Amino acid sequence: MTTRRIATSVLLAALAAGIVGAGCGGGGVGGRDIDVEGPVRITREFVEGKTFKYKFKAESESGVKRTAYEQSIATQTELKTTNTITEVTDESVQMKMHFDYAVGAITVSDRMQPDEAVSALRGKELIFDVTPDGDVLGWTGLSGEESLEAGAGQMAMLLYDILPPLPDEDVTVGTTWTVDYEIPDITANVDRDFIGETTYTVTGFKTKYDIRCVAVDRVTTFEFEGRAEQGGEVWLMSGEGEITGELIVAIDDGHVVHSTSEAELTLTGEGASVAGAAASGVVEMGIRTRLVVEML
Repeated sequence: MTTRRIATSVLLAALAAGIVGAGCGGGGVGGRDIDVEGPVRITREFVEGKTFKYKFKAESESGVKRTAYEQSIATQTELKTTNTITEVTDESVQMKMHFDYAVGAITVSDRMQPDEAVSALRGKELIFDVTPDGDVLGWTGLSGEESLEAGAGQMAMLLYDILPPLPDEDVTVGTTWTVDYEIPDITANVDRDFIGETTYTVTGFKTKYDIRCVAVDRVTTFEFEGRAEQGGEVWLMSGEGEITGELIVAIDDGHVVHSTSEAELTLTGEGASVAGAAASGVVEMGIRTRLVVEML
């Protein structure tokens, strides 16, 4: 396989893994079951100056099939962030995500190497605005960072994992709510429409790290279309997938304490030269991604 073919496969794998970066986890989130009398209201609380530390551990495996060859690609990423609420108004909340730790590895077939693009995030910051309900309004910072450009959906979905939509009613075991699932695009070289629907179901109440929490299962179905440029080629992508997982959310302030999730995605990418020459090939991929998010 040529270096360019490897680079193209890795690019598409990174794009796809980024899109489902809130992906799969296993083993549940633990905690001790508790009894809670009556329905409870979960209200997310934002206080200026308050900080939350999170650890993200993600793994993905991708199978790539292109004319005349097949390829397997795996990635491993671990991030630790300090998230500080810097400003709170009636309309929006500004938060600063500082990357205290960032390390990654990528394996193409049997060749493993450090993911320098992930390591480059260490010490840097991302500023984002969200609504009081947690919807992402905009981003600043990290412009041009390779890992952010390649995995355009990953940062957005990490935020979605730590700021999931909460119901506007009291909940008890069995309560469900459904919300639209749309990840905003934040990069210049990737255009993507990524939409779906998530259904949340309360399954019980727990204590985790001595915090009273509600346990919530979630199921997301989604589809997307995207466009990316790399090495003089334009790649058009389409796909669909499903995410399943569990959240543990603090009752008192509505912040995620722990979560695991699993995503599966099928992807088709068609490449052509920017100048409009004949198509350079079609890539088919199957991706499975796992993520564990833990409040530190």
